[in-house]
Amino acid sequence: MPSLDPPGGLIPERPDQLTPAWLATVFTRHGFSAAIESIDFRPIEGGGLTSELLRVVPRVQDETTGFAPPLIWKRSSADATARASFQRGYEAEVEFYRAIAPRSGVAVPRSFVAAYEERTGAHVLVLEDLSASMSSGLMREVAVEEAAAVLDELARLHASEWATSGALQAAEDFARLRPFVEEHAAAGRPYLSEHVDDRVRQRTRRYADEVAGYFAALSAGPQTRTHGDVHPDNVLLPHSGNANSGDARPVLIDWQGSRIDAPMRDVARFLVLALTVEDRREHEDELLDHYLATLGHHGAHYDRDAAARDFRTASLLQWGWAVIFFRHEPIWDTGTREAMPSLVRRAAAAFDDAITSRGKS
Repeated sequence: MPSLDPPGGLIPERPDQLTPAWLATVFTRHGFSAAIESIDFRPIEGGGLTSELLRVVPRVQDETTGFAPPLIWKRSSADATARASFQRGYEAEVEFYRAIAPRSGVAVPRSFVAAYEERTGAHVLVLEDLSASMSSGLMREVAVEEAAAVLDELARLHASEWATSGALQAAEDFARLRPFVEEHAAAGRPYLSEHVDDRVRQRTRRYADEVAGYFAALSAGPQTRTHGDVHPDNVLLPHSGNANSGDARPVLIDWQGSRIDAPMRDVARFLVLALTVEDRREHEDELLDHYLATLGHHGAHYDRDAAARDFRTASLLQWGWAVIFFRHEPIWDTGTREAMPSLVRRAAAAFDDAITSRGKS
């Protein structure tokens, strides 16, 4: 595998530091032979909430003798407060691309550089740009068959480090979560009440009362490598007009939340936020069966009843996401602002459905 270290040990934080010579060295390592004449840096709509993103378009001296593909350059936030807040995520994502992705089997962008510097919190990822054939977005309508394909990728990832049970933690171990939820609930309540319904306060009170138990229950089940934030903006799906779209696998991006955790947190996050409420209600059982079958194909067994129970518990957590995510409202981009009303309604419906289902079981 080619080195993912930055040439000369330099983690570029400004465009003038990502030079044609620096990039040419990277390309040579990865088998591309081209003399880079110049580089165009183009903004990416939506950017990122935790990092800064630019599209890197190399210009070669002679296109008849060399080729240099367009790339995505992801780097730490220039804002010192944001950088300090998300430093652990920068480290986790670099670790994923360097050590975990090569053995996980999950579809991810090809990585050319992945490096992190603890002293400064600087990190750099240089990844292949797949935008010509794939796209993501919180507003994208995800079809049921596309959701099944994403679950195939999650099953591959989860099977790669599967442990049949975790170390059961008592609810008291998660007692800190209640004040954390209550701290953020008041700020987000007007927004949620406007876009969901008049039961926001009751829903949130129940969540705060029970959240420690949710986490304790999930800690007792299977634990594995997870993505940590699987929603439609972090999944690249083939363009519907692409002639090869039927053969292309979904590609998972943004691995800053990757960690060892309960696998159903990934499954529930994606199905709850990616599908319409109607599609989720109609198809979640068959999609769960599909995930479990793929997981088994890759050598990991998850009891069906336990998986269904854990899925319901993990679905409850999505309401907590809706409550707490409002704290990032000042840095929401346009796409996030447009999508959030729909996403919080989906989270509320999933919470209500899980509560009802638990009452019947």
